[in-house]
Amino acid sequence: MTTITTAYRLQPIDPGEADRLRATNPDAPVYTVDAYPGYPCRQCLRDAALGEEVVLVSHDPFTADSPYRSASPIFLHRAPCDPPQDPHALPTQLTGRQLSVRAFDGDAMMTDAAVIAGTDLAATLDRFFAQEACDHVHVHNASRGCWATRVDRAR
Repeated sequence: MTTITTAYRLQPIDPGEADRLRATNPDAPVYTVDAYPGYPCRQCLRDAALGEEVVLVSHDPFTADSPYRSASPIFLHRAPCDPPQDPHALPTQLTGRQLSVRAFDGDAMMTDAAVIAGTDLAATLDRFFAQEACDHVHVHNASRGCWATRVDRAR
């Protein structure tokens, strides 16, 4: 973990939704992790360790209809895992990758976006949330486009 902030809160995939995706996609590709880092789980927000199994499923992180709404590929540990203990800390899984960061208003319309080094994530989130229109942010891996997490203002 790196930067700790109270200005925003990470919202990785909900454990119930992750369990549903595992259960309703019995034919999803299963990978035995052979490289680290390389298989980022979207429930615990850590890279799976060598030898662990992950599944590749499609997840729609949007909660409202929007022209930007789309499903995205994500990895999940094959067995349920725990969400991050501190939702205000940025995990290495995010800060160690190139990211596509997208700000949305309350109607899920994009208000800003940037492709950044993960080390710039905290500053980018601060900049986006300084804009009144920004309701939440989606973080994706820039290279493959996989959804990583939603970030909300801390309430």
